[in-house]
Amino acid sequence: MPLASLAWDARPARAGAVALVMHGGAVDGREPNHPWSHNVARLVPFARALRKVPGPLAVARLRFRYRGWNGAEASPVEDARWALAQIRADYPDASIGLVGHSMGGRAALSVSDEDNVRLVVGLSTWIERGDRVPRDGQKTVLIHGDRDRITPLSASRWVVEGLLADGHDATLIRVARGDHAMLVRAGLWSALVVDIVSATFAQELGGWAEPRSGPIGAVVAQAVHGGGGVVDI
Repeated sequence: MPLASLAWDARPARAGAVALVMHGGAVDGREPNHPWSHNVARLVPFARALRKVPGPLAVARLRFRYRGWNGAEASPVEDARWALAQIRADYPDASIGLVGHSMGGRAALSVSDEDNVRLVVGLSTWIERGDRVPRDGQKTVLIHGDRDRITPLSASRWVVEGLLADGHDATLIRVARGDHAMLVRAGLWSALVVDIVSATFAQELGGWAEPRSGPIGAVVAQAVHGGGGVVDI
C-alpha cells in the first residue's frame, strides 16, 4: 500500500505559521503519486516561493497516497488529517494555512475544521455539492481561472457567495485567461498565494509583510483586509 508523505521546504526551529501545500489528482484512481508526477510537481514552485516569505514560516508539501479522490472513501482527506497531525506535533501553537490545487483544494476545504487552521487557499478547486466549507475562524480565498475547463468557476463562486451571505470571511479571485493547470499567467498565481499567506499571517511572522503595489496588492488587500467578495485580476 502506498503511503502519504510530507516534504518540508522550510522547517525553522520555531514557526509562527505553517503553509501546507497539497497537489491535485483525479476523480478515481489508486495509482500511487510520485515526486515526479505532473500533478505533484506542479505545486513545487508554489512551495519554493512560499519558503522565501520573510519570517518564521514553515512550508510543507503533502503527497497523497493515491491519485484519485475515490468516492466516499475521500482518500486525500485522511492523508491531509494525518499531515496536519504531523505539523501540530512539530509546531503545536502555529497557525496553519492550507494551499490546495484542484483535488488538493477540495481536501483543504474538507479539513478546514482541524485545529489551528486559519486560512484556506483553493486554486482551481474541485467542489461538489455537500462538501464541507470553512466556517468561523477561517479565512477562505478561492482563486479560479475564467478559462478553466476542468473544474467550474461557478462552483467556487457559489461557495464564496454562500459563505459571505452567512457572515464568513471569503473571497473569490477570478483570474482572467486563467487555465486549470495555472500555466497561463503562472507568475500571477504564485504571487497571489505568497502575498495572501504572508499578509494573513503578518503578525505571526513578525510583521514582515510589505503590501505589494499595483493590481496584485489591491486584490490581496481586499481578500485579507477588505472583507472579501468577488474580485477580478
